Amino acid sequence: MVVGLVATTGAYAFLQRRLNDAYDLDLGDIARALVPFIRVQDGREVLTIERQADAVLRADSTDQIYYSILNGTGEVLAGESNMPQPPFTPDATARFYDASHLGQPIRVAVLRALVQGHPVEVMAAETTRKRERAHRDALLSAFVPTTLLSIAAVLAVLLGVRGGLRPVDDLRSQLKARTHLDLSPVHEPASADELRPLVDELNQMFLRLGQAQEVQAHFIANAAHQLRTPIAGLVTQIELARGSDDAAKRDAHLANARESASRLTRLAQQVLSLAAADPLSNPRVPDERFDLAEVVKDRAGEWLRRIDGKRVELGFELSRTQVRGSSVLVGELASNLVDNAARYGAKTVTVVARDGERGAVLEVIDDGPGIPVPERTRIFERFRRLDNESTDGSGLGLAIVKEIAQRHRAAVEVGDGPEGRGTRVAVRFPAVMENT
Repeated sequence: MVVGLVATTGAYAFLQRRLNDAYDLDLGDIARALVPFIRVQDGREVLTIERQADAVLRADSTDQIYYSILNGTGEVLAGESNMPQPPFTPDATARFYDASHLGQPIRVAVLRALVQGHPVEVMAAETTRKRERAHRDALLSAFVPTTLLSIAAVLAVLLGVRGGLRPVDDLRSQLKARTHLDLSPVHEPASADELRPLVDELNQMFLRLGQAQEVQAHFIANAAHQLRTPIAGLVTQIELARGSDDAAKRDAHLANARESASRLTRLAQQVLSLAAADPLSNPRVPDERFDLAEVVKDRAGEWLRRIDGKRVELGFELSRTQVRGSSVLVGELASNLVDNAARYGAKTVTVVARDGERGAVLEVIDDGPGIPVPERTRIFERFRRLDNESTDGSGLGLAIVKEIAQRHRAAVEVGDGPEGRGTRVAVRFPAVMENT
């Protein structure tokens, strides 16, 4: 509508100016046509126009034509005696102005000429009836097409938008009718090619949500199973200790109960660590700069106490190297790698912190039985253990390592240990810029 209004105004102004110029050109021709009929007789300027020529000059089917001839002193020589004077000084070029004569608006052309050395002023005027009619026609010719085009454009936009949004409404109706458990693919609209990429991305999102729900349900089921076993063992051993009169058997049952309680505590800690590493449970991770070797040193005492009695030798090869992220989570990552290496038959575990080609590297190397190549990508699944018959360990350690590494944009590599014996797990962190 705004564009239509501007277009109408511009078209009307253009047409009005062109019409005025055309009518002014005719009016100026009348004034110039009078000049050849002016003569100087006996020292006075006179108009020698014949009646027929005067009738031709005044001939107009719509407007009334007037003219007036003045000498250099302003005396009227011929024509109308009371023509309105121009608001400017005339010259040899026809100039125009609007005025009123006999109660009617008129348009006046005036010019100054020399007749045999005598200055004269020629004025030609006409009423504005045909100009007003032409202006009305110009307004209609500019307004009507633009109005019709504007109405057509509004109808086209309304119909087009309504028709174009119909597939969106259908999609909205589909989604509104779903429950929060329905993650099946959305039906693609038959006639809206523009919506198909959106529907494809929506279906991909539903697929990812379904996979996440499946992983969550699997995790809850496994966690319940893992918690049930130590809790049942703890309750059983306590009941057996209470019902035994033999001090030796009672001590043995209490020792088993203590072991079940320790395993339950470890499992709870692992679940909490996994929640801390999960981006959904803990979306914000501290972005700090720290020394990887210092993190290993801070955790070394805890690791030595944990492996005490397992006949595992723990060694360190540490050099200063910078990492950005959470030192607490990176320490938990290292603890799980060391605990996993010491738990499954290793006699020697070495922790290495060094600078790599593209950033800091944390390596945990052991001389245990190693990990078969087909299993090296599956060991990072939650509750995945190579020895499913063992009751030691929860199967969450390497899953925690994977989550923490992803939070720090680090890569985890699993390979053979030195001379092909044991396992080497390397975590490669991105390089830290000097100005960060």
